[in-house]
Amino acid sequence: MALGRRIARIAASAAAAIVLLAGAGGCATQDWRTADGRIVTGKLDFQKEATTGRTYHLYVPTTYNPKKAYPLVITAQGTFPFDQAAGQRDRWTAVAEREGFIVCSPDFDGASGFLNVPPDHPAPELVRDEAATLAILEEVKRRYSIRSTAVMITGWSGGGFPAHFIGLRHPDLFRCIVGRTANFKERLVTDEVAQRARHMHVYVFFGAGDLLPGFADQNRDANFWYTIRGFRNFLVRRLPGGHDPNQDEAARYFLDVINRWPSIRIEASATEGKAPLDVRLRAVIRDPDAPDGRVDTVLWNLGDNTVAARPEVTHTYARPGLYNVFLTVVDKDGHHEYAQAWIQVD
Repeated sequence: MALGRRIARIAASAAAAIVLLAGAGGCATQDWRTADGRIVTGKLDFQKEATTGRTYHLYVPTTYNPKKAYPLVITAQGTFPFDQAAGQRDRWTAVAEREGFIVCSPDFDGASGFLNVPPDHPAPELVRDEAATLAILEEVKRRYSIRSTAVMITGWSGGGFPAHFIGLRHPDLFRCIVGRTANFKERLVTDEVAQRARHMHVYVFFGAGDLLPGFADQNRDANFWYTIRGFRNFLVRRLPGGHDPNQDEAARYFLDVINRWPSIRIEASATEGKAPLDVRLRAVIRDPDAPDGRVDTVLWNLGDNTVAARPEVTHTYARPGLYNVFLTVVDKDGHHEYAQAWIQVD
């Protein structure tokens, strides 16, 4: 489904819950390009997404070149008044300038350690954040050259709630999720949502000396939740320090994933149809640190107790059902990357 249609669907389901924000005290939006069409680099404050009215703050490296595709970090602030979106963006500027990626820091309604997460439906704040984030992502992609396989969503402290929620619900848009000494609750998303995202990279860490109660336990809960739901590229670490935002550690992890791990996707000739359904599946692989593009292993689980070990395979689904195609690629350095597709046979 096109991103624009998905935004419309989510916004419609949120209905009146989507609030038009007026920005911080009526601050003026900073122009993102000059009168003669040049893109403004450095800090850009109080951008306002056109359809949702949500405010966000950007950092664009001063070396930005529109002919090059850039990684993008979407970051969620901690609990107000201890953190806010512009300050969250400011923490990232040094590493973003040094490593050459764009940072986007929206004002998240659900970035609060006090957020009420209902047991049977998503928190309204997170639904609003989801619609706004997708709209902001589309706007940023229209303005800047973004590398589609290099988008991370991350949150510090209370920002963990929207980071996990939005990232898990849109694994096709985000390469990885990083929780930085962040809040987490098991009931943020359903098990069905989790299953469709289990190929993602997810990293959570917390400080050994964090004096705020509950964060170590919540990150251990995240470890249990992600592990039993089959997230193979999940990592949890207990790091020195306290309740630190540690954007440098998050950036280190992100850059390692996008620059050393293969990016893969599945091309399918059909994703639905009547039985018997013939489907041609192809693994599209790009390994950034392998000049010849070769990988060590390509393995398909076709969802009906059939496996195959070649980049392209044609398979017949003889019976009706919903089939989960799971692709594993191992590169020459031993990195395991995963992708999924779903085939509906009537």
